Amino acid sequence: MFEIGDFSRLGQVSVRMLRYYNDLDLLKPAYIDRFTGYRYYTSEQLPRLNRILALKDLSIPLEKIADLLQQNLPLVKLQNLLRSKKIELEQQIQVDRSRLNRLSARLHHLEREGYATASYCILKKPVEIIV
Repeated sequence: MFEIGDFSRLGQVSVRMLRYYNDLDLLKPAYIDRFTGYRYYTSEQLPRLNRILALKDLSIPLEKIADLLQQNLPLVKLQNLLRSKKIELEQQIQVDRSRLNRLSARLHHLEREGYATASYCILKKPVEIIV
């Protein structure tokens, strides 16, 4: 068994994060000393920690990860989840690429003209509030 500090170094996560995972029922200590409150983990818990970290790295919320691990998803469902996440990230990249292109165009215009023009101001019609 490993004390929480040793397990955190093995798993390359902070002690605070392990405590947080415990609070979320993601990764419970294998044993908690009832007198000292010290938390102990086993080497058999490292694969679960690695799964949590891998899914978290894919921007999957911790609450969703808890559900996934609790369901012990079959490989096909996990593949579908990852494909869905891949599509979501590709769409976000497209949005960001478009925003980057607009920013580059505006920057180029400013560098060419040497000053900001009114064409980059967005005027909005005042909203009338009825009370």
